[in-house]
Amino acid sequence: MNRVLTAAAYAMHNMPFGTTFTSPMLTDEDAYDVAAYIVSQSRPQKRDLAKDFPIPLQKPVDTGYGPYADGFSTEQHKFGPFEPIRVRVKELAAASGTTHAGGPDHASDETDRVK
Repeated sequence: MNRVLTAAAYAMHNMPFGTTFTSPMLTDEDAYDVAAYIVSQSRPQKRDLAKDFPIPLQKPVDTGYGPYADGFSTEQHKFGPFEPIRVRVKELAAASGTTHAGGPDHASDETDRVK
């Protein structure tokens, strides 16, 4: 749960306890706020993070640690807005021929549009 888009999707469809995917109780903005709070908490630092995504363009746009190939800040990668990152990653991927650019984006971009 260290990625805000994934955490927001989870919160939206699972909080409070008993909520279902088809009838969420949180708004997009509430889910994003819960996720941002979770992601903002300090965590132990893992070593060799560059090895997590050997091809930086395949890193999900909301991954909160570098290195990044797109020139955006860690703060923007953590909390958004994500659309400029998605656009830049697509441009870089097209220029380099990288497949699966932007990594798996498990959340819809609806949460991103709220902010």
